[in-house]
Amino acid sequence: MAEPVLVDPTVEGWSLPADAVWLDLFAPTAEEDVALERALGVPLPTREDMAEIEASSRAYLDEGATYMTATVLYNVDAEVPASGPITFVLTGGRLVTIRYFEPRSFKTFVANLERQAEPCKSGVDTFVGLFEAIVDRTADNLERTSAEVEDISRTVFGRRRPTSFEQILTRLGRNQNANAKVHDSLATLSRMASFAALSADVEKSVEARHRLRTAARDVQSLIEHSAYLAGNITFLLDAALGMINIEQNAIIKIFSVAAVAFLPPTLIASIYGMNFEHMPELHSAAAYPTVLVLMVVSAVAPLWWFHRKGWL
Repeated sequence: MAEPVLVDPTVEGWSLPADAVWLDLFAPTAEEDVALERALGVPLPTREDMAEIEASSRAYLDEGATYMTATVLYNVDAEVPASGPITFVLTGGRLVTIRYFEPRSFKTFVANLERQAEPCKSGVDTFVGLFEAIVDRTADNLERTSAEVEDISRTVFGRRRPTSFEQILTRLGRNQNANAKVHDSLATLSRMASFAALSADVEKSVEARHRLRTAARDVQSLIEHSAYLAGNITFLLDAALGMINIEQNAIIKIFSVAAVAFLPPTLIASIYGMNFEHMPELHSAAAYPTVLVLMVVSAVAPLWWFHRKGWL
């Protein structure tokens, strides 16, 4: 069969087409797994098996088939992108994919296949094409996060001071989450590319080996860019927190200056507010204006001194 097909092996009388090169299992049931295992002659991993994070559980050989599981991003347009495992099985010249979500890279790959005269020549070609599509989509997601971080950087270090850092911290946290998922996905793709190069089916195709090596180099460069982006996000987070501290210190400084400026007038007012019988100044006609002038001078003098020292 020239085009990838979604199979329903539970239908009575169904048999595996001899020319099928790609079997795409989307949220397969236990009955479908059993029927396909019988048709392919190899075991298929369950959803629980796919969730294993050990490297030995994500890439291995069993009964002549090559099993590879990668973490792929989906629903990236949401505030919090999601990721999940997709298993690729190369067996008997066919590719079997097992997934429980719909990444855009699969839709893009299928759309490109429909425009080609001979879309799928073999399972290996289909696997390499899918791998390239996933890498391209992951790169797009990384570029989107990078552009968002650059916009945050302009906001933080722009001429106009941000009115609120709460939104900036929220955006930084969201982009850090997205970048972490991208980095995790790229790490699994890198391991999968290395393991796939050892597959007998891939070794037979010179074109597939060349395309896979090129895609693996792209993955490595994306991993490096993701690591750089993570450092940039950390720097912006520290800068934002530092500016929050500067604003808080400026507010505390205002209160401190006000307290120091009003302390001498308060002391003078407190002295002449005492109810002692013998206070000669209270009987002077010039006492009231003199004390007022003294209070003003005692308040202005510290402010002038702070200004001269450059503390204001």
